[in-house]
Amino acid sequence: MLNTIKRLIATSITVSCVTLISLPANAVPQLAFQNGGDRLVDLQNNDGGWDWPLTNNDPTTGSAQNTVGPIAMGLAKAYKETGDPAQLAGLTKAGAFLLAKTNNFSPSDGYLAAELDSIFGGTTYTDYLKSNFYNPLAAGTYDKNGAGTLYNTTTYVASIDTNRSNQGIANLAAWDIGMGLVGAVSAGADLTAWVAGTEQEIDELDGANYYDVIGLSGAVYGLAIAGLNYDPTAGEHAAASSLDDLANILASYQINGGGFTWNKNYVSSGNETTQETAYAMLALSAVSSSDFMTEILGAGNYLTTTQLTSGGWEDYSGSGENNEVSGEALWALSTVPEPASLALMVLGLAGLGVKRKQAA
Repeated sequence: MLNTIKRLIATSITVSCVTLISLPANAVPQLAFQNGGDRLVDLQNNDGGWDWPLTNNDPTTGSAQNTVGPIAMGLAKAYKETGDPAQLAGLTKAGAFLLAKTNNFSPSDGYLAAELDSIFGGTTYTDYLKSNFYNPLAAGTYDKNGAGTLYNTTTYVASIDTNRSNQGIANLAAWDIGMGLVGAVSAGADLTAWVAGTEQEIDELDGANYYDVIGLSGAVYGLAIAGLNYDPTAGEHAAASSLDDLANILASYQINGGGFTWNKNYVSSGNETTQETAYAMLALSAVSSSDFMTEILGAGNYLTTTQLTSGGWEDYSGSGENNEVSGEALWALSTVPEPASLALMVLGLAGLGVKRKQAA
């Protein structure tokens, strides 16, 4: 019997030798998407972006450039669940914000462009990203922030590593570059430098420092979306021999079957964070939503129970509501299987009788 099924059948019943699993009426309450999406619309600035972390109470001032990707991605996932016209209008404004960018793109803009195209049809947004971001990077002519230094994709990716190291939070580079890989895949750009950078960052992750869990999550997610495997060659994950092994290591950072910790050395109650939970869900779902069904369901339950009455989320208790975190939580909740799909998935896996891979 699959390990995932063993852990799920705690609430199951057996009829005519067939194990049936009790499932919730709604894997994620519709109100979570409605209230979360509405909250992001309410806090959206006139230019189509959002303040970070929440609001300066003046929608006429400029928005943060680097967080529109995950925030609008969360709004897009909410809209796909609700069909709410106000949320669609918010996405139209976010799209206008993206199309107003020139030399101030972020790695996350690629996946947002693809998501907007999937909603509105056509290739307007990905074409814009290719013309103004990915193609200049490929040609070595991208003038980042108009500072006069021209970047190609390799030097741009390396600059992310350098900047995070200079900030004293080197593990975050794995998240940034891994999500940049997601963006490049989504937009149909060249992946070579993004893949090499992601693999390098996995080898450099250090659990003695902050943000190793989100770093691993972003890197695993990127490689999974790209359909690639990786056998680490150095660092604390060198014993792993595949992406499946890395995903199993990531799954071990879940606390009591719910939220994920912010650091591998603090896998204990009270150390759960929304952001790490969201990216871990995205990563595990991309590697195998069936193998990690239990972890995804538990993490999804954690996110729904920690949603604030405002409709948004904070990263951890007392940290304060954050637009980026709210968008990421909504995005992650969209990976939770619907009950009917979940039942079919479980029964299908039971028939296959395949064992889940174990970490090295």
